Amino acid sequence: MRGLIPITCSALLVAAGPALSEPSHGGSASTSIGMAADGRLEGGVPFPAAAPGVRLNPRRLNPGGHFATVETVRAIVRAAAVVQRELPSPPGCELTVNDLGFEAGGPIPHHGSHQAGRDVDVLFYLLDVKGMPRPAKGVPLDTHGRGTDFDDLADPRDDVPVKLDAARTWRFLQALAEDEESLIQRVFVAEHIRTLLLAQARRAKAPAAARKLVEDLTCQPGTPHDDHLHLRFFCADDDIGAGCQDMPPIFPWRREQLAARGLEPAMGRPRPERPRSKTSTDAEALAKAGPMHWKVTAFLKLRETWSKQPHPGRVYCR
Repeated sequence: MRGLIPITCSALLVAAGPALSEPSHGGSASTSIGMAADGRLEGGVPFPAAAPGVRLNPRRLNPGGHFATVETVRAIVRAAAVVQRELPSPPGCELTVNDLGFEAGGPIPHHGSHQAGRDVDVLFYLLDVKGMPRPAKGVPLDTHGRGTDFDDLADPRDDVPVKLDAARTWRFLQALAEDEESLIQRVFVAEHIRTLLLAQARRAKAPAAARKLVEDLTCQPGTPHDDHLHLRFFCADDDIGAGCQDMPPIFPWRREQLAARGLEPAMGRPRPERPRSKTSTDAEALAKAGPMHWKVTAFLKLRETWSKQPHPGRVYCR
């Protein structure tokens, strides 16, 4: 039983597999074409299996789904390195990256977007009950930032309680917000996790400009995103002329950047007939999961209270 063995950060390193090449290409090496939910990618670059403060999830769902634009890869690597310098994580507990996209983009299983090389799913940094870093995993967290790694859903003996590492997760978002080369557009995350992270920003006395930008970037989509952050980046300047298109919103600061370079935002909306990957409904996911012990079903019932998309009245949240 896993619950009888201490989970250490290094325990998962052996599963990481061979290292991928570092993102050493120039800015023109990759081209995002179309929209995140209706597009493709030329010259996609692989995310490194491991870099300072970040690693690919060895258990990620989609083999081959670790490609993105060079700008997207570099932004994640730079932000993770900031966290590692200031709040070091033991090996195996670094920022953990799930799916990005396929080398040529297009539909990717389990996702409604991730088609044009500008979307990345990253797991929250997590702590154990003693407040020590532990390996990240897609564990849904409640309104207090706590959850349970149930592992075998039918066996309560291997349950492991976890909690959000708000300090490291916030510092990662702050690093993205403060990176002048990072074209971060969206952070999809559950509303209650957003609240916890912004509270951490206030405790850390983070710069007001970074807090304001993250406030604007963060919204809960139709699915709650209570177990990971979904990051989306704007089209790079040199991709706009090649057919890259952003979906709303275009922030005033981005319009000013483009105007200074003689460019205008390239906007689009996904075609109704666009290629899509099949995504599972809640009912299908429950059926596939099989038998569950009572603590799992109780948590799923509690999860319903924050799963409906909120409409908080913020200007950049639909």
